[in-house]
Amino acid sequence: MKSKILLFALYSLIFLPSCDNQLDILPEDGIGSATLYQNDAGALAGLSGVYSRFVAAYRESILNAMYPSAVTDEGFENRSVNRFFLENSFASNNAQILDSWTLLYEGVYAANIMLAELENSTGISETSKAVFEAEARFLRSYLLFELQKNFGGVEGIPLPTENTLKQLLPRTKGVDVYAQIIADLEYAEQNLPRIQEATAGRASKDAAQALLARVNLFRAGAPFTNDGDYYTKARDWAKKVMENGYQELNPSYEDIFNKLATEQYDTKEVLFQIGFYFGNQDQNQSNKLGSTIGMRVDDGSCNNRGYGLISAAITLTDAYRNDPSDERGLWNVSPYYVPNNNNCEFRTQFNQIAYPASKYRRFLESGGTGSYGPHHFPVLRFSDVLLMYAEAENKLNPGSVAALDAVNQVRNRAKATPLVGPITEALIQEERRLELCFEGLRKYDLIRWGILEEKVNETKAALQAANGSENTDWPIYGTGNPATRTNTMENYYLDGYNNYVDSKHQLLPIPEQEIGANDLVKQNPGW
Repeated sequence: MKSKILLFALYSLIFLPSCDNQLDILPEDGIGSATLYQNDAGALAGLSGVYSRFVAAYRESILNAMYPSAVTDEGFENRSVNRFFLENSFASNNAQILDSWTLLYEGVYAANIMLAELENSTGISETSKAVFEAEARFLRSYLLFELQKNFGGVEGIPLPTENTLKQLLPRTKGVDVYAQIIADLEYAEQNLPRIQEATAGRASKDAAQALLARVNLFRAGAPFTNDGDYYTKARDWAKKVMENGYQELNPSYEDIFNKLATEQYDTKEVLFQIGFYFGNQDQNQSNKLGSTIGMRVDDGSCNNRGYGLISAAITLTDAYRNDPSDERGLWNVSPYYVPNNNNCEFRTQFNQIAYPASKYRRFLESGGTGSYGPHHFPVLRFSDVLLMYAEAENKLNPGSVAALDAVNQVRNRAKATPLVGPITEALIQEERRLELCFEGLRKYDLIRWGILEEKVNETKAALQAANGSENTDWPIYGTGNPATRTNTMENYYLDGYNNYVDSKHQLLPIPEQEIGANDLVKQNPGW
């Protein structure tokens, strides 16, 4: 009998324990154990199991996707090792692609199992049931959203909404997948507590509203027909968050990420975040976030290394350089690193083509502690809400003063030069890059705007033009010798851009194991 890859997830939930709970609550005996769902405490333990699968799935999907998403106007991979994006090894038989697919579906099935058990339970009050169901549906919606963005497109993904092993599933059209995601989130929004009343790190009404804004924006854009109704819904959901009287921008951009790096919750700025730390596991595996897209730390004596595998696109570096007052520049893009045998002291890096992305760091500016270790990841931030509102409002009312004001709120926090109207779609798109870079959004934003290929080519041209040219370092780093962009740019800097095929690389390949096991599922174009 053919191996049922998609349905393997359900078996693993039933028989395998979890060791990576995000919630500090009772460990699950098995999400599908009916004995759990006799009271609130048991249901909470079951919910812990759903969260643990959600965290594992999100870790793999977001970080595996970070490599191909790096081939944008945001950044690129700067090493010749461990490359798989946009190359022959980045294919339907790639183990990391299979991991993403399987873990995401494991999370979906975990939510489905809990929802079925809640429906059959007689020991939990209807009020408590509604809250537990809302939380499970919130998590399921986000997992389905990740699957749809990465694998779905117009043809969509297999859409399991029950915990059944009856049969393999065909792909469900993308518009219907989005309908399910939106239905789940609308139920969650109605039944979840406000963020200030919810347990830190768990879903809330505010997070559901912000996610509804994001999902409706994606439904409104490519590859689907632009639909004003979804832009209206996106704007209105974002406005609810803006007007709830609780969320606000952290006065310091750096402080957002310092708190994430020290496992603190900033619920006014960060509406939902995930802790990438897994107990006693190897430090090298506990936090791929900092090591992969964090600060470069070559000295192993600095309490573990950070590889800095993702470099900022040169167009992003230049955008920050063009406005030296923008404090986000020297946080998100690092013109320095910690070299080997340098006692954890920072050293200026003069290769401006390959400045590391540095948003995720396990140290403050005063000293090095490497990039491994506990680190929260921001899934939904208030600045994103403001920019989503601006985008949707400007779509509905081009040149909107309200949209301009929302963008300038974000820029004012960063001390960037305020924009003078009229606001344009291009300005909002650029502001999202400056504010939200390396948060796992850029590739998907470019796809829904229909400009991924354009930005890939634009960034490739800038990278080629920079090879061998000279440029001074950032004005704020005006002391010392002037920097030059490297004269020996490695070809692998360009590999991803050279290999990009628009009709192919907007989606990931469906794992070949799934295609082989399920005759109802057809492969994505080009793979």
